[in-house]
Amino acid sequence: MKKFFVAPAVIAVATLVSCQKQQTEAEKNAEVERQVQERLAAEHQTEQQQQLQQQQADLDAREKALTEKENAAAATPARRERAEPEPVTRARAVSGAGPTSGYSTFYTKLEPHGAWLETADYGYVWQPREAESSRSWRPYTNGRWVYTDAGWTWISEEPFGWATYHYGRWTRLRGIGWVWVPGQQWAPAWVSWRKSNDYVGWAPLPPEARFDQRTGIHNWSDNYYDIGPDQYCFVATREFGAQRIESTIVPPERNVAIVNQTTNVTNITYNNTTIVNEGPNYDEVRAQSREPMQRFRLERNASVDLNVEAPRPLVQGETVIVAAPVISAPQASERPPAVKQNITQVTVDLGWAAIGDHEAAKKARDKMKAEATPPSNAPSKKFVKAAATTTTASQGAEIPASSTPATATPLPSATISATPAPTAVATSTPETKMTPRRVIPSEPSPTPAATSTPVPSASPLPTPAQRRGRLLDPSATPAPRTTPSTPTPVAKDTKKKTHKKRPAAIVTYSDPKTGVSFRYPRKYELASGDKVQPEIEGLGPVPMNFVQPGGSAVAMVAAPSTTYPGTDFTTAFFHVNVNRSLSEQECSLFAFADTRNPDGEPMDAEKVKVGTFGMEKTSNFAGDAVKQGETQYYHRYENGACYEFVLGLGTAGYGTDKDVEAVNHDEVFGNLEKILASVKFESVEREQVVAKTPATTTQDAPK
Repeated sequence: MKKFFVAPAVIAVATLVSCQKQQTEAEKNAEVERQVQERLAAEHQTEQQQQLQQQQADLDAREKALTEKENAAAATPARRERAEPEPVTRARAVSGAGPTSGYSTFYTKLEPHGAWLETADYGYVWQPREAESSRSWRPYTNGRWVYTDAGWTWISEEPFGWATYHYGRWTRLRGIGWVWVPGQQWAPAWVSWRKSNDYVGWAPLPPEARFDQRTGIHNWSDNYYDIGPDQYCFVATREFGAQRIESTIVPPERNVAIVNQTTNVTNITYNNTTIVNEGPNYDEVRAQSREPMQRFRLERNASVDLNVEAPRPLVQGETVIVAAPVISAPQASERPPAVKQNITQVTVDLGWAAIGDHEAAKKARDKMKAEATPPSNAPSKKFVKAAATTTTASQGAEIPASSTPATATPLPSATISATPAPTAVATSTPETKMTPRRVIPSEPSPTPAATSTPVPSASPLPTPAQRRGRLLDPSATPAPRTTPSTPTPVAKDTKKKTHKKRPAAIVTYSDPKTGVSFRYPRKYELASGDKVQPEIEGLGPVPMNFVQPGGSAVAMVAAPSTTYPGTDFTTAFFHVNVNRSLSEQECSLFAFADTRNPDGEPMDAEKVKVGTFGMEKTSNFAGDAVKQGETQYYHRYENGACYEFVLGLGTAGYGTDKDVEAVNHDEVFGNLEKILASVKFESVEREQVVAKTPATTTQDAPK
C-alpha cells in the first residue's frame, strides 16, 4: 500500500519541478527580449543625438560663414542694402542658401553678352547680341529640355541662360527684336506649352504674365496673354528629347497650321518652396521620343559664385544642378553700367502681325479662346515696372538736378547759386551713354531777378528744354540783372536766337478738307492730292482696301531709297485715303477676300490700338522669290467717314547678290507706325469736302 502512495507523490513533485523550470526559461527569454529592446532604444537615441549635434554643427558653420560675409560687406562703403527675398525664390541648395543678390547682378553679368536698353513701358530690358544681329534668333532654342522633379527644365547652352530662362520674361518689340525683362522669381522655365500627338511646342511667357502662387498659370495662357503662333517653337514629338533641339525646330511658317492641331497644356504651379513647370505628359513624350528621356532630380545652387564664370547647368548621374541665386527686390540705385538705347514708344509684336493666311490666323485665335477661359481670379495683366526702373525717362520727363536726387539723374555735375533754397549744390554721375529723352519744360522759377548776381556762373541750372536746344519764353527763365556795361538786353539775345534755329527734323502735315494730320520725318518725300497712289517696284500700284467705291487719296509720304543702304529695301511709304460713302460697320471691313474662302466674304480684321485710337487692321503680301511687297491697312471711322492708312514696304534683290542683306522689316514698319501713331483728327463738316482750302505743312520745333 505504501508503494501506491509513494509513486503519486514522486510524480507530483517531478511535475512541480518541471513547471518551475519552464517558468524560469520563459522569464529568461522575456528578460533577454527586454534587454535587447532597451539596447536598441539606447542606440537609436544616441544616433538621434548625434544627428542633431551634426545638424547643429552645420547650422553653426553656415551662420558663422554668413556672419563673416555680412561683416565683410559692412566694411565696404559701397555696399547696398538688400531687401529680403521672396519665399518662392528660396532653393533646395547644394551648398546652403547663399546671400541675396540684387538686380545689379543681372546688369553687370549680362552686359558682356548683349546690351541694355531703357523702355518707357518695361524699364530696363536686355537684348542678347545674337538677337540684335539675327532676326531668326529666338529664346529657348539653344539647349534642350529635361524632365525633373520640378517639371520641364530648360538646359541652356548660352552663357546668359542661367538668368534669362529662369528669371523674368521675354517679349518681342517691333523694330528691336527679342528682349528680356528681369524678374525675381526662379522657375525651371517660363513658357506656355502646346501639344498634340505629333508636335510639342513652347513660347516664352510675356512680362504681363505675373505668377501668383494661388492661381498659377494654366492652359488659358494663350487666350489670356494673346500669345500668337509666331511666338512658338514647334518640334516633332519624336524629336523632343534631342540633345540640341534647335536643329529640330520646324519652320515658323508652319506654326499657324500646327497651332490649329495642338492644345494648350501649360501647367505652372507652386509646390512648397518651388515653382513647378509641368506641361506635356512625361510618359507620353518619353514613349514617342527617339532619344531616351531620363527623369532627373533638380538641385538649385543658391550659393553659386557668379564672379568666377558664367554658371552652366551640370548633369551628375541622376541629378541636374543649376545656378539659382536668390534675387532681392530692385533698388532705386541699381541701374546698368551702360544703356545703349532709350525707347520712348514701345510696340509689342504678339506673334500675329506677320501671318499672311488671315483665315488660318482667325481659326487659331478662335481655337485658343475655346480651349480654356481664364479664371476670374487670374493675375492682372498690367505690367508693373520694378522700382529701379521708375526713372525720369519712363515717366516721359527729364527733371533738373535741382529737384532730383543725384542718384536718379544722369545730368552732369552742376552748382546752383541763384536760388535761396537750402540745397545749393546738386551733383550726379553721368551714365556711360546718354540718349535723347522726351522732356517737359520746367515751371518758371519763383526766385526774383533782383536776387541774382551779375556773375554768369550764378545763373540757374539750364532747364531740360535748353539742354535739348529748345527756345523758351523769356518769362520762363528769369534773366540776371545786368550791369550798365551790358549793352544788349537778354530778351533781344533770345530773339536773335530764333533766327538761328536749325530746320526741324519732324514735319506736320495737315489737311483741312478731311481734318486729318500726321507727323513725319523731314527727309521723307510728301505728295498730296486725290491722284496720289503708292506703287511697289515690279508689283504695280497699291490699291485701296474699301468694301465700297468712293474712296479718294489724301496724302502720302515715302522714305528715300537710300534709307537702308546695303539691303534689299526699295520703298517704304505711309498713305492716307478717305471714303465718305461707307457706314461705320462697313469701315470695319476690307475688300480683299481670302482666295481660299469659297464664299468670297471679306476677311476679318484685327482690332488694334494705335496711339489713342482703336483701329481695324489687316495685311497683304505679294511677290515672288526676288521682289516682295508687304502692306498693312488700318481703318478708322471718324467725322462720318472711313479713313484708311496704308503702311507699305517693297524689297528686291535679296538672294541674287551676296552683298545685299535683307532689310529688317520690323524696323521699317516700326518707323512707319510712329507716323501712324501721330495721326490726329479735327472735326469737319460734310460740306467742307468740296472746299478748296489747301493742305498745309508745318515744322515742329527742333529736337
